[in-house]
Amino acid sequence: MTVSIKTVVCTALASFLSTGALTFGAAAAETAGVIDAQALVRQVETQYQGETSHSTMRMKVITDAYTREMTLEGWSMGRDDFLARILAPKKDEGTATLKIGDEIWNYLPKIDRLMKIPSSLMGDNWMGSHLTNDDLVKENKIDELYTFETRKVENDVVAIICTPRPDAAIVWDKVIYRIDLTKKIPVDIQYFDEKGKLVRLMSFEQVKKISGRWVPMRMVIKPVDKPDEMTELVYDSLEFNVKLDSNLFSLQSLRRR
Repeated sequence: MTVSIKTVVCTALASFLSTGALTFGAAAAETAGVIDAQALVRQVETQYQGETSHSTMRMKVITDAYTREMTLEGWSMGRDDFLARILAPKKDEGTATLKIGDEIWNYLPKIDRLMKIPSSLMGDNWMGSHLTNDDLVKENKIDELYTFETRKVENDVVAIICTPRPDAAIVWDKVIYRIDLTKKIPVDIQYFDEKGKLVRLMSFEQVKKISGRWVPMRMVIKPVDKPDEMTELVYDSLEFNVKLDSNLFSLQSLRRR
């Protein structure tokens, strides 16, 4: 999954923090005529989570080698805990990913194997998509790992340039967010490599209001050097501040079907 999956999950899937106080901070800054870029990016990155969240989504991955479609169920609590489990297709049912802090664990039910992802594999694709294991860990902490600069505002859309802090272990040399200031949602996110080349684009569509906040229900991730490839994430359901079992985010829970 917030990607956000979000998280995906990534990106969605990927993002694990309640936005209440951050929304106030960003709104107060805008009222004063100044955009708090850090607070705004943090709010966008946590768009799919309240104190807790529960969702179901469909993910479609298209590469030169294969096309893969799956349905997932996801849960999150706070900033650090996330669980995603495949519901379909049948051959992958029960395969799951658990994020606790900076650690990621995968469970493979066919061989009943629980595997912690080592640092050497954090750059690998998550569930065959165009998101990586590192995305699941780093994307929800972008406000801590980058510095921010606001470049322009056009038609209520602001572009925020994110540059890694000197001591941050980051894959990207630069990330640019384009954010709709009216609805506080991302329009797209651009990722640049160490040579300053655009390598990945994430776009957001099908905006819906849920629990008082606007949320894009469709995300598309495309590698720029492979225009025919993509990962699509579409939320079928999403609810915030649900009651979750305190043991849900555990290795024992990861094994459960």
